[in-house]
Amino acid sequence: MERDNIRYVQKCHQCQIHGDFIRVPLNELKVMGLPWSFATWGMDVIGPIELATSNRHHFILVAINYYTKWVETSTYKAVTKKVVAHFVRNNIVYRFGIPESIITHNDVNLNSDLMREICYRTTMRTSSGETPYMLVYGTEAVIPEEAEIPSLRVIQQAKLDNAEWI
Repeated sequence: MERDNIRYVQKCHQCQIHGDFIRVPLNELKVMGLPWSFATWGMDVIGPIELATSNRHHFILVAINYYTKWVETSTYKAVTKKVVAHFVRNNIVYRFGIPESIITHNDVNLNSDLMREICYRTTMRTSSGETPYMLVYGTEAVIPEEAEIPSLRVIQQAKLDNAEWI
């Protein structure tokens, strides 16, 4: 039965066109750098909601970490630029460090000048491939906690092994 299957597949034109290429040279494997936890966040607003127990809060601001799926949420009466900046600073930056990226849709309150200001000018520009902070100071921004406590981000950026870090 196995020989019959092999003969049939060898004679089938569609099987030969769409089948696996056995005699194709192997491709070199590429090393993929693992993102560190809390490097990338997705942020959105849910609402308006109308609940009897909502204390007149009509919106939920949600941030979800892409790597760990950790969720940070908070309810608000209105989601303004100032509220979003306060949320990012207190719920993300102070707790988990400066993220590599925050992904949002183009709502005015999520993509405001105030948000860009609290992101420490560390958003990479596609034209230069560098962050404004890197172009001005020649190094990436590091919050004080990362300078004192070994963090995976600092070790990865400096390309240090554990012995060199210590």
